[in-house]
Amino acid sequence: MQHFSADSLILRAVDRGDNDKLLTVLTADYGKFYAILKGAHSMRRREAAAAEAFTWSNVEYYERGGVKWIKSATSIESFPALRYDMEKLFLAAYFCEVAGELSDERQPAGEILPLTLNALHMLSTTKGEDARIKAAFEMRAACIGGFTPELVRCRDCGCPADRDGYLDVMNGAFVCRECLSKREALRPLPEVDELGERTVLCPLSPGSVAALRYVAEAHPKRIFAFRVTDARELNEFSRAAENYLLHHLERSFPSLENLKKLAALAKQRDAGVIRNP
Repeated sequence: MQHFSADSLILRAVDRGDNDKLLTVLTADYGKFYAILKGAHSMRRREAAAAEAFTWSNVEYYERGGVKWIKSATSIESFPALRYDMEKLFLAAYFCEVAGELSDERQPAGEILPLTLNALHMLSTTKGEDARIKAAFEMRAACIGGFTPELVRCRDCGCPADRDGYLDVMNGAFVCRECLSKREALRPLPEVDELGERTVLCPLSPGSVAALRYVAEAHPKRIFAFRVTDARELNEFSRAAENYLLHHLERSFPSLENLKKLAALAKQRDAGVIRNP
């Protein structure tokens, strides 16, 4: 029987039978793996809290018959503010789903673990910054996944990316407005090319290009140390980052879809379409 302990981010926790829980965890040295917590519903409150999703805990494991079991767990950081805000809760779940997608078992977690922890911390401790935090996480996660875009200069003419243009999502490059206009004048861009890939262009202004480039190039400890104050630039930054990550991972995530449904309901409520009881 093998014993080991590791600081672990609980990515997901689901009931397994009446008393146990199956946890998906991410650790620096061992990567992503699954572990079973026996008697989870009969544990003391403090111990049970250490095994909740989106919690950073020190966990002692033992392995028997190829299955990992949890012997004990102590919470290091529970990010409590996430538990009382539905939007933040869905965002935390989304961050953890992306982290799991970009992690492998028996492979060191690398930068995705500290990125996710920092994103959860920022989400838990700031107000009114959810869109910026989400977009920064998405763009950096795409870079970690090996999809770093070229954002320094225009892919076609080589001019600096300090002007209005577009993020060519599928090709991972900035294209200035002038070059795109010339290309469309010569031959309209097809919705689907000869390889069956869709053309996805996200409009960018100088501020949103700068934000994307900053996140892609920043030191890991400084990824969230920037501001986007203009509403238009924040919207462009957010749309481009989400599209870029999801298209390159070639999938969406349940928690992101739930987040969008929640936002749609809130918009309808604000417009008076839905009335509170």
